[in-house]
Amino acid sequence: MAATEKLDLKRKDLVQTAEKVIQTAFSSGRKLDLKKTQLSHLIGICGEASCAEEIENYLRYQAGRGPDKTGWDMALAKQVITSLSPIVDGLSDAMKLEAWRLYAVYMTRAFTYEYACAKPQGQSR
Repeated sequence: MAATEKLDLKRKDLVQTAEKVIQTAFSSGRKLDLKKTQLSHLIGICGEASCAEEIENYLRYQAGRGPDKTGWDMALAKQVITSLSPIVDGLSDAMKLEAWRLYAVYMTRAFTYEYACAKPQGQSR
C-alpha cells in the first residue's frame, strides 16, 4: 500500500480526533484563551516543519509561554500531541507531517464551529 493511501485511510480518525480535542477544550470548564489565529499559526508551522517533532516542540513552547500570551495551555498542548500519536504511529516522517497539517486544519474547522456555538447570540468575534 502506498504511503498516501495509508494516510487517506486515517483521515476519518484525524477528523474525529481533532473534533474531540476541540470539543473537550470547550467543555472542560477551564478558561479557553485559544483563538483561531493561533490555530492558523499552527497550520503554518505544519507547512514549514521538516519533522513532526518540530511541531510538537512549537506547541510545548507556546504552552510554556502561557495561555494569556499564546492561547495554548499545557493541558491542551499535551492533548493535541498525545491524541495524534496513535494515529500517526507507523507512518513515514513525511506522512506524519502531512497528518499534522490535516489535523491542524481539522482542529481549526472544529474550533470555528465550537466557538460559534459557545458565543451568545448577536455577539461578533
